[in-house]
Amino acid sequence: MKLKNVLFIIICLFSFLPVWASVEDIKQIIVKQANSMGVDPAIMLSLAKAESGFRQEAKAACGTVGVFQLLPATAKNMGLNAYDLNDNIKGGVMYYKSMYNMFGSAELALAAYNSGAGAVKKCNCVPSYSRHFVNKVISDSKNFK
Repeated sequence: MKLKNVLFIIICLFSFLPVWASVEDIKQIIVKQANSMGVDPAIMLSLAKAESGFRQEAKAACGTVGVFQLLPATAKNMGLNAYDLNDNIKGGVMYYKSMYNMFGSAELALAAYNSGAGAVKKCNCVPSYSRHFVNKVISDSKNFK
């Protein structure tokens, strides 16, 4: 077999292997994305920790994936790919920011991120089933300041 063919096969095989980023790399991407969108990086770091422990390979039974546990359909609606690390982070920050803009507070934005905007609109409050999540993210964000 010619060397050119062997190299082509090796490149093809390696192109399907996942690229793993360290937790520190992921944190840096989150901070950069949050700053570029005018979002509090500490909240985003805490949210990513709560959602996935900073793991892009995280998957939930409900179908969410990645660092920010996005539904692939939600990411697709934003023109992003939830399975791509950078897109997942960008989508998570974009979605949080849209919830913040809709509700005007970190607490309500986090509740909407966790339980859906409809649940927050319904009571204009943090639903009881999201209260622990919201309190944890807000509390943990102080560790990232």
